Amino acid sequence: MSNPDDRASSSRQMDAAPAIQRLLFVSDAAVADVDELPPAVRAIIDAAAELYVLTPTLPGRLAWLADDVDRFRHYADERLDIVLSHMHTIGADASGAAARGSVLTVIADAVTEFEPDHVLIALHVPDHANWQERKLIEHIEKRFGLPVTTFAVDLGGHTPSADGPLLLCYDGSEDAKHAIERAGRLLGGRDALVVTVWQPTAALGSFAFAGATDSMFDFVRANRATAELGRRVAGDGVRIAEQAGLHAEPVAVEATGPVWKTIVEIADRNDAATIVMGTRGLTGLHSMLMGSVSSAVVHHADRPTLVIRGSAPAHGHRSSAPRNVPS
Repeated sequence: MSNPDDRASSSRQMDAAPAIQRLLFVSDAAVADVDELPPAVRAIIDAAAELYVLTPTLPGRLAWLADDVDRFRHYADERLDIVLSHMHTIGADASGAAARGSVLTVIADAVTEFEPDHVLIALHVPDHANWQERKLIEHIEKRFGLPVTTFAVDLGGHTPSADGPLLLCYDGSEDAKHAIERAGRLLGGRDALVVTVWQPTAALGSFAFAGATDSMFDFVRANRATAELGRRVAGDGVRIAEQAGLHAEPVAVEATGPVWKTIVEIADRNDAATIVMGTRGLTGLHSMLMGSVSSAVVHHADRPTLVIRGSAPAHGHRSSAPRNVPS
């Protein structure tokens, strides 16, 4: 029989274990000062036991045609020095490299060699995003199945300041539940809004035929039922969030256009500090967490976004053997 003191000691050790063992930080842009790091991003860095920084060097297509590749390599080296300096300033155990290749290529190499369990990416603000950043998160999710946090940096090295609640997108799926639980472990103790976006039944115009009155009543009843279901789902998400250590309130809203646009609008309205999403949501009524939606949110939101897939990582089993980091 095990000693109760041993069990208590083991429990404390588990609680003290880092939330992220290996964090891969891909910096396609860099903040000018460490204080510019958004609070949620800083929390993720602080949660990591080991951090590896990559600064991709592949420029845009026009730079290739102009034979100006060396200048972009210099920028990548300079950006690496800045990011590593920031990481060391806040006490992170960080190393890194200016990797030769496109963003997706250097990430693929790093996932193979470094075996991260979370990816943090600093991107350009949407107005200045380059061709490599288009649908990048969707590609990473499909290929590697790793949690991905992104944040946007403008040309002056600044990030939008937001100190509102976390925005937890929830549709009742296992991936959405897992995303909330993961967010609670990384960002616990914060205020949060659990958002369920529901989509209305087919437009009334489709009932322009004999007997349309009955059809319109059916339409109204169906939408009321959908709205009520949305409220129940949001309430379920609040319970999951509170169990994960967050202070949450429910928000169930009808989509006024694309689901991603509704999510971004709610985040802007509430000055959300971070948007949290799963990637494999339910279809039909609350199809708000599919890969295309999360990718669109990342591309259009000007605030940190945490995208988490609930299934096992696609790149295979992690070994505890010593690793060779990319060079």
